[in-house]
Amino acid sequence: MKKLFLTFAFAVCAMAMNAQLYVGGEVGAWRDWDANQTTFFVQPEVGYNLNDQWAVGLELGYKNNYNNGAKENVFGLAPYARYTFAKFGSVNLFVDGGLAYYASDAAGDPKSFQVGVKPGVAVNLTEKLSFVSHVGFLGYRDSDFVWENSGLGFNLDGQELSFGLYLNF
Repeated sequence: MKKLFLTFAFAVCAMAMNAQLYVGGEVGAWRDWDANQTTFFVQPEVGYNLNDQWAVGLELGYKNNYNNGAKENVFGLAPYARYTFAKFGSVNLFVDGGLAYYASDAAGDPKSFQVGVKPGVAVNLTEKLSFVSHVGFLGYRDSDFVWENSGLGFNLDGQELSFGLYLNF
């Protein structure tokens, strides 16, 4: 584990030297008073711009669900490739294609796997700061989680909408 962490840290430092690195992510919380359910998630992200159109990245995720006294921790890993297909001044339209795997410590050991694409928009607020949003999912998902659908297709709802901030180096 120590060697893996050091290798990851070295790779991040090496990418930062080329000034093509971005870090950021998403964070959120939700409280449903009627169902006595609280959800918190944090999803940090690191990526590397290969050129003006292509980037590769990795999202690490953690989600904590508390539902009527039952606690669930979900951990995830989602590598992706990003293709920017249109630029309008400080606004970029892109699509992320990748895989995602999530596992939980809840009873029954539920898991989720998905492969597909997520369209998105990035607004460069400054040279170093970007607002990023993803909307929708097109692909395949196999999930044991009660809050996530399995199947093949396109999904455009509030569950598939996310916002984040990126710091560009």
